[in-house]
Amino acid sequence: MANPFRIIATLVPLLLAGAAALATPPVESGAVTITDAMIQNATFPFDANEATFPFDANKATFPLNGEDATIPPSTTVVKGNTKTVRLVSDIFFAFDSAELNPAAIAKLPGIIEAIPKGKKVEVNGHTDSIGSDSYNLTLSQNRSKAVATVLAVARPDLKITTHGYGKANPVAPNTNRDGSDNPSGRAQNRRVDIVYQ
Repeated sequence: MANPFRIIATLVPLLLAGAAALATPPVESGAVTITDAMIQNATFPFDANEATFPFDANKATFPLNGEDATIPPSTTVVKGNTKTVRLVSDIFFAFDSAELNPAAIAKLPGIIEAIPKGKKVEVNGHTDSIGSDSYNLTLSQNRSKAVATVLAVARPDLKITTHGYGKANPVAPNTNRDGSDNPSGRAQNRRVDIVYQ
């Protein structure tokens, strides 16, 4: 909901300016005369409650099409013979949830189609540093199992194992050098990695 104090602070100068304008005589501007009645008719009642809209993050959808998405849903990291398909948790899962959203479920089979048949695949869940170790461990395990379930249906030929690492293996700093929060780094750490050779 909008902050009513910020709205009032914004509207008061406008209202004072409007009151000053109402007290002045009509002003000629080219061929149009602006009268007090015109100014009064140009105003409208403002109700902050009607100007807001409800937002439910669990119902929000994010484009997963690479052309439309600001953040790609996955990236592939190659180190030697090991390939890691890194899924961005913020796109695939709602906050604090291990339930894949429907768009993610639809997108996953395409993301893994390049994995060769019959490969051994590890699905590893990771979190950022917010929350307790035990909570993050459980969340990361549940997210890895959710992804593995979809992979097993889409690719029954793969030999899948799951692991949850919680916040133990960050790929970016969770905090800045001065100790302040690093939201960008934490976002990179919230991920599920699909690893194969």
